[in-house]
Amino acid sequence: MNGTITTSNPQRVKSVSTWLEKIEKNTKIFLDYVSSKDLPEPSFESGDGLDITKPLPEEIAAAREAAVEATGELHLLLMGPLGLLLETAGDQFLLLGLQYILRHGIQYQVPLEGETTFAEIASACNLSEKDVTRILRLSMARHVLKEPQKGFVIHTAASRMLLHNAQLEAWIMNVAEEFWPSLPRLVDATIKWPESEEPNESGYSISHYTNENPFDVIKKDPKKQQQFIDAMSFSHLHPSFRIEHLLDNYDFGSIGKGTIVDVGGSHGRVSIEIAKKFPDVNCIVQDLPEAISGLDEHIPSDLKGRILGMEHDFLTPQPIRYGDIYLLRWILHDWSDKYCIKILQNLIPGLRKGSKIVINDICIPEPGQLGPRAERGLRIMDICMKSFNNARERDAETWEWLFSMADPRYQFKGITIPPEARMAIVEAEWSG
Repeated sequence: MNGTITTSNPQRVKSVSTWLEKIEKNTKIFLDYVSSKDLPEPSFESGDGLDITKPLPEEIAAAREAAVEATGELHLLLMGPLGLLLETAGDQFLLLGLQYILRHGIQYQVPLEGETTFAEIASACNLSEKDVTRILRLSMARHVLKEPQKGFVIHTAASRMLLHNAQLEAWIMNVAEEFWPSLPRLVDATIKWPESEEPNESGYSISHYTNENPFDVIKKDPKKQQQFIDAMSFSHLHPSFRIEHLLDNYDFGSIGKGTIVDVGGSHGRVSIEIAKKFPDVNCIVQDLPEAISGLDEHIPSDLKGRILGMEHDFLTPQPIRYGDIYLLRWILHDWSDKYCIKILQNLIPGLRKGSKIVINDICIPEPGQLGPRAERGLRIMDICMKSFNNARERDAETWEWLFSMADPRYQFKGITIPPEARMAIVEAEWSG
């Protein structure tokens, strides 16, 4: 591993003509690929025929992303500075339309092939016809459902995606009901609790009228908890979150017949894949009792002797004293710096000279290293975590700082961001 991050550094071009050239060039690359695979040309009615769980070839994915980014930047340029500001304030209402559709199961009232009416939808869902008409027309303005003739409703490619897709529905509703209400109260929270790093002093705390950690609030409601789990599962379907990015870019086999402690590892999905690829290592999966229950059911029979479960709260001292690697995947971004430092300090009782800490999490590149669209996405994630429970996404400097604050005996080894991966591999070693 190295101490630098290698990413592209796209030129922030402001020329309208240059954005147009990028759109034409990259759209052609993408459409040529679509044609070569006998896929339909993208349309609002039929979609694009792509499977989000299967990554596109690297050059095709890059071309599509470049075209999408260029169209977005051109759109903002042509809006002008005032239009840019005014349009930003309106995006939130599009989520409201999706929330309304999903809350009432409206997507199931529209025939997969054929049409219905606003009146029939309202009657079937016991809703006001006026409300149904107004709110669905809002969604139609974003190509979710369509009004082919006045008063009638048919599906579009986007609205068909809402049918029998529990994980997608959970993701949208989780954003709408847990994260979205927290965002407009973030400013209030920063005034009420300036510089707070407590999970119960956030925008969520104000919007949901609670003084508890949001995760504890969600756990108390089985429906909300399952929705949250399904939402996270949907997020991880994206190819950029594939476990292979970690397995192919970190040599867990370097410890020989050593032990990996999978901290906060839930049902052991990552440990199972590690054990499959590196046949000499053993794994201990640690998590809270409710998270780790049923672990044995998930472990293949040929791996049962090499993967063990253990109840453990990572906010308390580490009980395993012989770990060679302590792995924290998708853990620390859920916590503020204060608690991340505590989590790293709690590992110390289990560390020996040479023990490794491997973190698989987001690493935000320096400003300007990504294109505007990609950077916006990461900044949105960061502020969502801030508004939710004062957690955050981190850059390389902050990751290194966390280890130095936890204990000077941590030697920061560096960060690797695998190609096409959303999550970085952050490594430190215990010097003893």
